[in-house]
Amino acid sequence: MTLVKAANHQEAEMLIRSGTAKKIELAYDIDSDDFFQLASLWCDKGAKISKGKEHFIISLKGFRIPPND
Repeated sequence: MTLVKAANHQEAEMLIRSGTAKKIELAYDIDSDDFFQLASLWCDKGAKISKGKEHFIISLKGFRIPPND
């Protein structure tokens, strides 16, 4: 499974919403507010967050992409 790197919070959100990647590495210095915002929004919908070697990784396996409003 290909790992895609997000360089900032906006890019991470875009990658999650688009559904183009199943694993997204948060390859930036994420602050606690951004981390908990991502976790509360996306983990409730089935995403999983794990700690990689250097950064957190969001896994979207079996994740249903919400429709665009």
